[in-house]
Amino acid sequence: MSTTPASAWRYRPELDGLRTFAVVAIVFFHARVAGASSSFIVLDLFFVLSGFLVTNVVLSEVDATGELRLGRYYARRVRRLLPAAVVTIVVTSVVFVLVASEPERLGLVRDAQAALVYLANWQFIADGADYFAGDVRDSPFMHFWSLSVEEQYYIVFPLLLLAWWKLAPGRARVLLGGLSVLTALSVASQLYWAQVDPTRAYFATDARLFQLLAGAILAVALREFATRRAEGGIHWRRAGRALAVAGLGGYVLLGSELVDMSVSHRNLLATLLAVSLVVGTYTAPGSLVARGFALPWMTYLGKISYGIYLWHYPVLLVLGRVFDVRPALLALMALVGAIALASMSYQMLETPIRRGRVLDAFPWPAVAAGLAVSVGTALVVVGPILTSERQPSVAAASVGGSIAAEAAVAEDEAVVRKLARQVPGDLDFRKISNDRGPGVTFCRPSAPADCTVVDGDGPHVVVVGDSHARMLSAGLVELAEERGFRLSMSVVNSCPWQDGLLNVEAPEGSQRRCLDARQDFYDQTLPAMDADVVILANLARSAPDRWQGKVVDQDGRARGDLNQRQLEATRQTVRKINRAGATAVMVRSIVGTDGWEMEGPDPLDCLARAKRQRECAVSPPLDRPVADGIYESVAIGNDDATTVDLNPVFCPDAPACRPIIDGVVVWRDAAHLTGSITRHLRTEVWAAVEDTGVVPG
Repeated sequence: MSTTPASAWRYRPELDGLRTFAVVAIVFFHARVAGASSSFIVLDLFFVLSGFLVTNVVLSEVDATGELRLGRYYARRVRRLLPAAVVTIVVTSVVFVLVASEPERLGLVRDAQAALVYLANWQFIADGADYFAGDVRDSPFMHFWSLSVEEQYYIVFPLLLLAWWKLAPGRARVLLGGLSVLTALSVASQLYWAQVDPTRAYFATDARLFQLLAGAILAVALREFATRRAEGGIHWRRAGRALAVAGLGGYVLLGSELVDMSVSHRNLLATLLAVSLVVGTYTAPGSLVARGFALPWMTYLGKISYGIYLWHYPVLLVLGRVFDVRPALLALMALVGAIALASMSYQMLETPIRRGRVLDAFPWPAVAAGLAVSVGTALVVVGPILTSERQPSVAAASVGGSIAAEAAVAEDEAVVRKLARQVPGDLDFRKISNDRGPGVTFCRPSAPADCTVVDGDGPHVVVVGDSHARMLSAGLVELAEERGFRLSMSVVNSCPWQDGLLNVEAPEGSQRRCLDARQDFYDQTLPAMDADVVILANLARSAPDRWQGKVVDQDGRARGDLNQRQLEATRQTVRKINRAGATAVMVRSIVGTDGWEMEGPDPLDCLARAKRQRECAVSPPLDRPVADGIYESVAIGNDDATTVDLNPVFCPDAPACRPIIDGVVVWRDAAHLTGSITRHLRTEVWAAVEDTGVVPG
């Protein structure tokens, strides 16, 4: 590449217009506006644009100076990105102290810290977060995952260019070949993880790199092969117009709900459309599409699009707590608020720091200072803010208490008095939210003793299941120590106890541990344990509309009807337990704050906001999950199999379930009891198990 006017990079306003198009679309997606459920693909346009622009800027510097000065490059990135991001995260943390309860904020600390050091995408992967579900979308720092991918790319990409410049200076085709190989590897990663772990496929840098590299390849290819006019522009009047129209039309169609396609395939196709749209607007600046994107207001919003993206999601969540309006109106309100904040940030913070002459002379110190501020804020600022015990000043639209529960107990004066008690003011919500019970424990056939947690002389009780088994084990451990029976555990979060089943909605790490724990457990490990009783407990995953395709065979295939498969797996498991000489005790589903599934009001958020315990009472549904019927049917006619209902223990005042019993909080989240309550009520739990008549004396 020669240093000529023809190869120089120039500012193109229509590219800023593309940013405006993308950021407006993502606001409507995050607001969950009808018809915009697939518009998340505009993030692919952001990635392609970023790769295209950064590559052009860096190569233009190489053209002009004959070298790439890393210090200046990194300093520009730090001065451009870090100040606004740090301010957004700190201000968001402070605002959430005003609108969110302490329990809600506890889970945000790691999100904020990961966002500050641009590792948010990997944090969400570690948490097994679903971008399209409620868990991650309740975090005001959720959108930092894409900024993290970009920043990681910005760190590594110049090193790749530096290596190319040292080994094959000026040979653009060598660079194109290297970028193409990396792109192919990234596409392969995307396709692989889409089958194995969709969460990783969506968030992981290696599975997203191809989109940024597509922009880089486009930049290099245009510089190398396109014919330019003397003034330095590339003009493909007809082809450019066609590409721009095809790209924009394709994006509108693909971002609608008219095309049924997997997330992975949608992102791959969106990348091609983004390339078409970028090259079309870039090479045909006189086209109708390009002129539309180059309008002054589109260009201005594009210049502040980084700030709009930073602010839009916290603003969206805060407004959603305060106003009960339709999603489209909420999106418009959030967009206006984000534009106002972004404009102030651009004028008062970003531009002065980015253009400050003093910092130009000290690139590496500027980088060090920026990183120090970011890391320091992550370590010593956001944690204390978000974990503040201050009560929210703004009431949420709904607290999550059960009015039905109050009505149901109106005639029971004793229960009414209990529910009228004040919520204790000294609840340690951090401790309660982490009160899960004993850690994950399992063993392999070669070492069955690794499952033993209490080595007593009495009957051998084995607990198998997921996090529901884990929460019950907190009380069972103390019971074993008090009563002298032997207790073993094969407990893995999100892992069904039924032999041969796998929960593919679980994080990848949990799936691997589940396969390790259940492999040959009932065929080899359990027989070697000489167990007397096997207690089986897990979340009811039997609602077809929720779990069909999510609970599958261990080879990853979903064969036939969900409930029929669970029935067969339950029968098979009980037979294997009986063959091992033990009795199977299947724990019927334990009620959460909204029934039998994982979703429901946050009990700790409710307690943090409520004055009286009745505001957080829970009414168990009258119907039972299909899983309980399966357990009952398998136990019928089998003297070595039974079921036990522990709900009367943890909800002794049904149809109203108290959120606090004898000063102990009952639920730590919508679907799990606290380990403390199972310890507190362990005598009652064991009495219920003994009443089944299967525990040896």
